[in-house]
Amino acid sequence: MRLCRNKKSVSTFLVGILIVTGAFISIILFWEGIKNKAEAKTIQTICRSSVSIREYTQTEIREPVTPSITSSEGVKIGSFATPLFCKTIDMFLPEKKDASEEDIKKDFAELMASCWRDFGEGRIPDPFKKGNFATKNCHICFTVSLRETSKFKGEIKATDMRKYMFENPYQVAVKGDNCVVNGGFCIESESKEDCGARISADPSYLLMKKRDIQCLKEGKSSCCYTEYGCWNKGGKCSATNPDADAYAEYTNSKWKCPSNMKCYAKKENYYSYGNYIQSYGGLGNFIVLTDIKPGQTYAISFASPTKECEWCTRIGLGAGGAAAAASIAFLTGIPTGGIGTLVTISVFGAGYIAGKAGTEWTVDKYQLLSERKINTVYLTTLEEMQKEQKCNIVS
Repeated sequence: MRLCRNKKSVSTFLVGILIVTGAFISIILFWEGIKNKAEAKTIQTICRSSVSIREYTQTEIREPVTPSITSSEGVKIGSFATPLFCKTIDMFLPEKKDASEEDIKKDFAELMASCWRDFGEGRIPDPFKKGNFATKNCHICFTVSLRETSKFKGEIKATDMRKYMFENPYQVAVKGDNCVVNGGFCIESESKEDCGARISADPSYLLMKKRDIQCLKEGKSSCCYTEYGCWNKGGKCSATNPDADAYAEYTNSKWKCPSNMKCYAKKENYYSYGNYIQSYGGLGNFIVLTDIKPGQTYAISFASPTKECEWCTRIGLGAGGAAAAASIAFLTGIPTGGIGTLVTISVFGAGYIAGKAGTEWTVDKYQLLSERKINTVYLTTLEEMQKEQKCNIVS
């Protein structure tokens, strides 16, 4: 949205600002009321809403050079966008005293995906609006103080964390016709026996709605469903994985199974944690810049693009849309040190860098934190992010 500085447009602009400001005063009061005892989900909902509103209200103010020049062609003299209400959430993990290494990997993967979701899933090119001099383009979503458990006393390598991000499902594409609240499939007949062709469950679990309105709209007759979301959305409920090559376990409150079974979804239908960040909404990236071990405090941060990215260009990630979907893993361990510390990296992506998969480059560690072409989620130590990137932390 662009604005020209004349009396009418300025009045309209101010009215809009008053409305938005009033709404945000309510949010501020609510924010003060919840303080540190607020649940993380509430804090994230406020952040996510403010990111969306900021994108909608971002306004450029332009001064026409001559009467014949429209406001969109005039000289930009400023901009406005409503503030972000994103708070850093302090976590102490794992919650279970007997958590395993796999449990801890999942905890970190969930937080990285959550940080990505809160800032628009890549659909917003720059949530921080670089034109606003008062706003940094990086925010620490979570700090994580990691505890030792009876089953986890060692460390998780950065490369193993990256591997977990790509091999485990975060979000599964729903299959079916949604003829009931939690899924369901439409068929042409009114015989419940025919539901077995669409839902691979024991007949005792199958239910049917004949002459279903949703199905009739699609030229079919009846809705086949069960009481369990996993079957209704295209997954399989089973005591064991039906095919480890084709299926992976999927834990989601909306994909339920009978108590003696687990939900398995086809791998071809799910976005792994890595795929979700890279391509679910818009192009994105994640960089794991540390091994993970007990007794350390970590930061999971979101950062928007910078104007320059020398290392991106050098390794072939600098050309327009190809600047993006590549996760960075460290193959030689994580060296200590600050500015000037060199790390060896390999790029992993989905065909964006033809002929370069697995190729190694040497990159300054500080550049990885301070330069990027696309929205990026970082996993670092808290000390590293505060010291070298000076990323926003709102406590």
